[in-house]
Amino acid sequence: MSNNENNETSARRLFKEVWQDHNYQATDELVAKDYVLHDRSMPQGTEWASGPDGYRLMAEMWHGFFDGPVELDQLLPAGEFVVLRWSQTGKLVGEMGSIKPTDEEVTITGIEINRFKDGKIAETWQETGMIPMLTQIGVIPEDLFAPKMPAEN
Repeated sequence: MSNNENNETSARRLFKEVWQDHNYQATDELVAKDYVLHDRSMPQGTEWASGPDGYRLMAEMWHGFFDGPVELDQLLPAGEFVVLRWSQTGKLVGEMGSIKPTDEEVTITGIEINRFKDGKIAETWQETGMIPMLTQIGVIPEDLFAPKMPAEN
């Protein structure tokens, strides 16, 4: 099996076992000890714990916020990197900072670039579509953004 295929298999397994099946123990086998998350959608200065424990904590927290299934929409292997596009539709059931659970159905999406080393995820660059989700639950007004860009004068 090529390195590309091995990384794709590991990415699919991690997504299924941790994100879809909530098998958090799989992080011990699939996440590198020095794993690092880069997430620009989090407030500046937010730091996640690293390694398998940090990855496990991130997944457990996420599943505490949203109760719907996480779907893998696209997976693109590219050498040591695997790009994922995912979506989740479900209810906001957990408190996210100052945002109280709404029990309203929301859809949230994300894109990740994951770097693998020796068959384990070693690093993630992640962008999560928080603004559309916050608009869906009424935290951000729907008319915040103009439906049409203003014309040049």
